[in-house]
Amino acid sequence: MRLAAALGPIVLALAVTAPGVAEEAVYLDDVGVIRWRADASEVALFGACYCLPSASDYRAAGYLGVDRKRLIERDMAHFARLGWDAMRLAIWGDWENSDREGNLVANDHLDLMDYALFQAKQRGISMLFTPIHTHSSLWPDGKDGDDIQGFSKHFPRDQMGRDPAAIAAQANYLRQILEHVNPYTGVALKDEPALLFVELINEPWHHADDFGGSVAYINALADAVRSTGCEKILFHNLSQDFRMAAPIQASRAQGVSFGWYPTALVAGRTLTDNFLRWVDDYPPMDDPQIAGLPRIVYEFDAADTLSPAMYPAMVRTFRGVGAQFATMFSYDMLDTAPYNLGWQTHFLNLVYSPKKAVGAVIAAEAMRRLPRGERYGAYPENCRFGPFGVDAESGGVAWMETEDTWMHAGDRRERPRYPERLRRIAASGSSAVVDYEGNGAYFLDRLEAGAWRLEVYPDAILVQDPFAQRQNFRTISSRLVWRTWPMTIDLPDLGGTFAVEPLDPGNAHRAGAADGRFAVRPGVYLLTRAGLARPENLPERVGRVGLTEFVCPPSPDLPPQIVSHLGPEQLARDSATLPWEIEVVSASEPRRVLLHTRHDDAGAWRERVMTRDRGYRYRAAFDDAPGRIAWFVTVEADGDFVRAPAEGSWSLRAAAPGEPLVLLAPAVDFPRIFHAQRAMRGTPWPVTLAAAKGGLPARVRWSGEGAPMRIGWSVRDRVQGRLDTLREAQDVRVRVYAEAEGTTLTLVFIEGDGTSWSHALHLRSGARDERISLSEFTLGGGSKLPVGYPGEWNTHLPAAAGRGGAGDKLQLEQVQQVQLVLEADAGARGGAIEVDSIALTFE
Repeated sequence: MRLAAALGPIVLALAVTAPGVAEEAVYLDDVGVIRWRADASEVALFGACYCLPSASDYRAAGYLGVDRKRLIERDMAHFARLGWDAMRLAIWGDWENSDREGNLVANDHLDLMDYALFQAKQRGISMLFTPIHTHSSLWPDGKDGDDIQGFSKHFPRDQMGRDPAAIAAQANYLRQILEHVNPYTGVALKDEPALLFVELINEPWHHADDFGGSVAYINALADAVRSTGCEKILFHNLSQDFRMAAPIQASRAQGVSFGWYPTALVAGRTLTDNFLRWVDDYPPMDDPQIAGLPRIVYEFDAADTLSPAMYPAMVRTFRGVGAQFATMFSYDMLDTAPYNLGWQTHFLNLVYSPKKAVGAVIAAEAMRRLPRGERYGAYPENCRFGPFGVDAESGGVAWMETEDTWMHAGDRRERPRYPERLRRIAASGSSAVVDYEGNGAYFLDRLEAGAWRLEVYPDAILVQDPFAQRQNFRTISSRLVWRTWPMTIDLPDLGGTFAVEPLDPGNAHRAGAADGRFAVRPGVYLLTRAGLARPENLPERVGRVGLTEFVCPPSPDLPPQIVSHLGPEQLARDSATLPWEIEVVSASEPRRVLLHTRHDDAGAWRERVMTRDRGYRYRAAFDDAPGRIAWFVTVEADGDFVRAPAEGSWSLRAAAPGEPLVLLAPAVDFPRIFHAQRAMRGTPWPVTLAAAKGGLPARVRWSGEGAPMRIGWSVRDRVQGRLDTLREAQDVRVRVYAEAEGTTLTLVFIEGDGTSWSHALHLRSGARDERISLSEFTLGGGSKLPVGYPGEWNTHLPAAAGRGGAGDKLQLEQVQQVQLVLEADAGARGGAIEVDSIALTFE
């Protein structure tokens, strides 16, 4: 194994009119559309924020002892490979490379910023520059010290737009950093042609009620930029407070910047529900008060999710409301990505999250290809838009098909309409064009008739939840494995017989294809059909990637690992249609995988051979009787004997077909509950977990004080484990205690398409065991939980397109979330409410 980058940086320098002075690459037309000066075409750019020069990402790289400049080079190579043409360079200069008065301080942070800009420019990437961050650079792991002396340390965040000294420091800093000459380019930032836009300040504390003061503050920052001679297009944040539309329109800022986190932030676990309904629209970008102003998305993500479908779907919405630039926050650096070390709630890297990364490749294409202002309706009608499509099934799938391009994140079995015209393929998963057992990303680029460049990345297997990681650089979440897997390619101009020759240095793997099938290891290959390809005609690069360039780390030296995909409950039945399923992660195929089970923690252990299904997946029949089952797995692989868990055993319940399906078990579910009042973060919840005592179970408790409360939690895994018997469900049982009369509890079921069904219980005092017939649930009552940011406009869940008509009813097999709405009736004094359990019954 090795790290290879065969070619040096691929230079795509932008033209300059004189040494050190560059003509601006873009301009604003008369109606507020950003256009390229070269040909007057519209700008449409996609990429990611890159934060290595500052704050937690800077420290994360330091924990691993890596060469930060080398890391920048490799990450920019991956930006190019992903087809990204945009980057937001956001630095914490107001904390780390300035002083109290805003004077620029030359240090390692500034040097790395310069180097990141230089490397991005070399790869043809255009940039948004955000030089003032406001949020502390010390979050979440930093320690204060003499090296942190920037002005944001000395001024409260809510005074940055009001305190004259704070405003003077910001203006001073803006002037100095824009006049700073990048030693790697020889060009001052104010004149850098690859730097298209300046965002005056990241997520400021707005004072929308002070119209005049807000305009004056924005103008002070804009004037500081213009005093340097800088002609970059200036943007100011709107999504921190949508009431700022009018002050921004009245100011000398030229455009508005937006952020969007529809699944909220820092769930602490992977969210698996279908959130495509959450991104149908973004109405604040349509505000008439910002008519004529360009729109960019400075940062966005579907945080805590792994679905590749979310990025293209969000770009569809961005283009519909006119955005011309969008950068995901924040790209995981290559060396820190296996630990998800940079930002716990985000996880995106070409090598370590391949399926999600290919979704971002498709999103970049959507940004370039979808017309600005085009709308595609509501979910599920908008799951197909132009040449693109998304689907929530199988963990999420995204795809793109044009006459010459075929891309998919996740398996796609449809055949391309014009296989003979294909020139580009990017994928993670299999299709009718390429069948591949590995799970790494791969790329095929046609060089000429009968000659293709194939680039294959190793497998990345999640061995623990990346979103549960907290500054952990000792235990990986995404494990890289270099394995040899069969690949079958069906392309007309290659035919069934072709040569497979390695291109990247150090790669000695050669193969010949028969019927299009051959064995492949990670690396770069030239596929040639005999008699057609001419090696002397091969280009030096493909797009912005060198022909032989391959940037990828080796596999870690780790023993085999076992990853379970079993939920806490399975259905016991005579016909075992649902198997035990695990992944065995090893450098070579295991010699033997055994499943050991014991029923009700008694008797002898039962041993069963698990067989390989595909890739790393192993299965055995699930045919146990109802009850509690203890289980563990043993594996012989790579010369090791591994037992998982190392000591003791795992446990699950085998449920009898008529047994109630528990939808709320407070002790288990409370840590996973979403709260509708986003403003309550950082303050005590009025909804708490009452500990079990006196023989009673733990309960979800509402104090009865304050505004109506809405909570929700995912039940998708439980519902999916009981699909065979859901049609026999009769009613819902709710065990609840009310301290006083006059409280309403509304139970809501949310289906995967967002359609909701609800029933209200008007509670009397005392304990009750309520039974609600499924036929009593009526349409509506649901909200989007978790509450996204910004979420004030984005919480209501109407029925999905085509749902809610005559004859429609609750579809239990589609339920993904349960919500409770708790509120005091008009005139009632309210009081505490405790919910012990909620369950579907089959009697």
